[in-house]
Amino acid sequence: MKPFCLTVILLIFLPQCVIATNQVTNDDEQLENIVVPGDRIELPLVKLFPEQSSLLSDTAEVLKKMPGAYVNRNGSLSGIAQYRGLFGDRVNITNNGHQVLSSCSNAMDAPMSHVPAAQVDAVVLYRGISPVSQGMETIGGSIDVISKKIATRDSALSGELNLGYNSVNDGVLGGLNLAAQDGHHGWQLGVNYEDADSYDFAGGTNYFTGIDRQFYKLSYQYDDSNRFFEFTTDYNDTGATGTPALPMDITYAKGGVTAIKYNQNISDDWSLFVDGSYQGTDHVMDNFRYRQQMPAMYRESLTTLSQAAFSVAGQRTLAQGALMLGYDYDATDHTADISNPNNAGFAIKNYDTERQRHSLFAEWQHRVNQAHSLVLGVRATRQENDAAEVASSMAMMNTDMGALHRTLRDRFNAADRSLSDSNVDLAFNWKHTINDHLQMDYGVAVKNRVPGYQELYLWLPLEATAGLADGRQYLGNLDLNSETAYQLEWGVSYQQGDFQIQPHLFYHRISDYIQGVPNTQMPAPAGTLRYDNVDAELYGADITLSYRFSKHWSLTHVSSYVRGQRRDIDDNLYRIAPLNGRTEVTFEHNAWQLSAEMVNVAKQDKVAITNTEKATPGYGLLNLAVDYKITQNQRINARINNVFDKRHYDHTGGYNRNNLNNDVGFNGNDLTAYRLPGEGVAVAITYFMKW
Repeated sequence: MKPFCLTVILLIFLPQCVIATNQVTNDDEQLENIVVPGDRIELPLVKLFPEQSSLLSDTAEVLKKMPGAYVNRNGSLSGIAQYRGLFGDRVNITNNGHQVLSSCSNAMDAPMSHVPAAQVDAVVLYRGISPVSQGMETIGGSIDVISKKIATRDSALSGELNLGYNSVNDGVLGGLNLAAQDGHHGWQLGVNYEDADSYDFAGGTNYFTGIDRQFYKLSYQYDDSNRFFEFTTDYNDTGATGTPALPMDITYAKGGVTAIKYNQNISDDWSLFVDGSYQGTDHVMDNFRYRQQMPAMYRESLTTLSQAAFSVAGQRTLAQGALMLGYDYDATDHTADISNPNNAGFAIKNYDTERQRHSLFAEWQHRVNQAHSLVLGVRATRQENDAAEVASSMAMMNTDMGALHRTLRDRFNAADRSLSDSNVDLAFNWKHTINDHLQMDYGVAVKNRVPGYQELYLWLPLEATAGLADGRQYLGNLDLNSETAYQLEWGVSYQQGDFQIQPHLFYHRISDYIQGVPNTQMPAPAGTLRYDNVDAELYGADITLSYRFSKHWSLTHVSSYVRGQRRDIDDNLYRIAPLNGRTEVTFEHNAWQLSAEMVNVAKQDKVAITNTEKATPGYGLLNLAVDYKITQNQRINARINNVFDKRHYDHTGGYNRNNLNNDVGFNGNDLTAYRLPGEGVAVAITYFMKW
């Protein structure tokens, strides 16, 4: 009965919600078709264009406009993707098909933040069950951030310029893309600059939420009728940026991704796809530059990430579909060292881990007839993890804290830290076209995820937990099993003239779900949680709707609901997005476009007792926007967000951990005492030009 109840809830909630989805795009906003040969069957996709949102927002913010998706926000540029209640490493985030990872052990440089919104062409969500060809470990779905690729004619120059200002944080933005093409050869240069102060809310200023970021990208491509080659390198230079939901702020995060892509039609039937990438990032965070600490408690952490990845796949075009066979490999190293700049003798070696993954997959697409098409995939993955010995200068102290560090260090170093696991993923999607107006989508899958390095190797009770932001200290667990999710999906797509509606229902039953449970292994401070395997389930529904009333008037809508709970005890899963809905009404006439967007979010009282999570009230916001097309290649957009300056709290927005954030409030004895508020009334102006 649960799916039917969810449908009723969404239909009741529908008229109360209003939001802008921007899923219907004009001709100027269509994605470049970069998919080479093969008769591929289309799976449910949702594409959104960040340039239609506030350009000063983190790219992840656009997820709130996508069915089933949301954001766990720990800071201005620290938005962790959530899809249907699963978040963090469970959601496969890629940039142009290449996986992007966080260098920070608390995901301050979250994967979706790597490419600024002004440099993004579209964010693509594989709605429902992600096909196995999208990557390894897609238990929580797949999201691809597509960077801007300026289309040019032969022997032509082109460019795009974005300029923006946001009153809520005195934020300024400048984005430039230049492209040149000569025959089959093309070059592109992208530059982006963002700077902002802490943002205001109804009641004060949320300190510290400033932004300091520069981004650079250079690419070359060769494209003829038979071959495609692309070389891309980018560099993200993030300076002091606030993460008030975490115990530290970003001092800097510097690094980027270098990638190559080669596609070729080998014959009339076979196509070859080769991809390679390398990501290297250095990240420093601290607890004293924008917070108040005694000199002895100053902490600075240097974390590093290096990942080399390679994939090769061959696709054979069949009479009624296609067959793809592929191999993926990556090797990833993480390190984390904690120091005190006031004490040269203080040092903690927190992480020095390595991971290797080998994966083979096969995916068969078959069009049975005009009414039925199938996509069946299988992926086998072997993963190996290891960690070097750890150390702590505090272990030499003849105190209780010294004894704690000494005991845990020796226990960890004596343990067998070389671990391996093998998993098999299965995914089946079936599309049934009933008539010209109605289509059904069915999906069944078994997906797996190997424990992450924090979950395995966190040897000392700390909050280095991939951005959980629950205020609790955690211990890792070398005996963790892989998560296994059994997934079901049912969707409907109905279109009649200018009206379209697409509701989806889903159910995920997860064995060996990994989360923190009360620690029983001593020594450890009171209240410490230890990662362990539990049983869980998630179910819910999401819906998209669009209707063009006339030549000038249109409406779009998205609603999402997910329920996450433990199956082994009576408790809820942590940080689950509440029922939320958005609707946008748009009026278009000649060069003008006016829109009113309403955001409705229900209260969330289904909270995790294990994590001492606190409930949040619901809220509604009104946003207004006007867009004027100056010429065919120039336009200006003005938005007023949160028109009535309403104080509101996003359930996935975390708690304030900055003790200088006086307007929000702070309690050192209760780290979850004060939730972080959302932005207050904001006037944002953006200018866009292309040539």
